[in-house]
Amino acid sequence: MVIRHDETLTSRLEDAVLHGGARISWDEMYLWYGVQKLAAGTWRDLAARWAKVVESIKAAKIPEWSDPGKPMRIDDRTGFFIFGDKRTKPVA
Repeated sequence: MVIRHDETLTSRLEDAVLHGGARISWDEMYLWYGVQKLAAGTWRDLAARWAKVVESIKAAKIPEWSDPGKPMRIDDRTGFFIFGDKRTKPVA
C-alpha cells in the first residue's frame, strides 16, 4: 500500500473510532489495496488496522472516550459505512 493511501485509510478509521462512523467507497478500497477483488485478507487487514487505531487512542487516554468495539460495516452500491459494534443502539 502506498504511504499516502495508508495514511488516508488510518485517518478514516480514526474518524470512525472517534466520531462513530466513516464512509469508504469501493473505489477507494480497490485503489488503496491495489487489488481487483476484495478478499478475506483485505478485511483481516482492515480489522487489524482498526485494532491498532483503537489501541493508540486508548493509549492517548482521551477523556469521555469509550471503546467502540469490533469494526462493523453496512454495504451499499458505492461503498460502505464503518463503525464499532458497541456504538449501535435500537431506533425505538
